[in-house]
Parts: sequence; C-alpha cells; structure tokens
Amino acid sequence: MDSDDEAEVPANMQKAKDIEFERNEKGVLRLPPNSDFKTIRAKQRVVRGYVGAVYSQSIRLKVFFDFFFLK
Repeated sequence: MDSDDEAEVPANMQKAKDIEFERNEKGVLRLPPNSDFKTIRAKQRVVRGYVGAVYSQSIRLKVFFDFFFLK
C-alpha cells in the first residue's frame, strides 16, 4: 500500500493507539462489540486502544481543569 492511500485499515492490522472510536450522543467513546473481531489478539488490541483513548481523554480534561480552575 502506498503512503498516499487513505484506505481504512481494519482494527486487527492497526496499532492500538491508532484505532479511532465512535462517540455516542453524550460524547463518550463507544467500545465496538467483541463479535466484530475474530481473534483474541484483535479483541485485546481494540480494548487496549479503548483504554488508552479514555485515559488520554481524562488526562486532557484534568490538565484543563487544573490550569483554569485551581489558580
């Protein structure tokens, strides 16, 4: 695959940190159903990506609130 291609790579071929998750109507990240992934390794990769995304989002919010509200 060329670097110019913008094709969507399946989750089982991506690194955990590169997987993007949909958000629900409240803006909370949604974990896709496990039935979408065939192997244990693919399920683990998606869960690791989800945990990392939620953790990253919570750290950004904490830094924001600490910066603006704790002065």
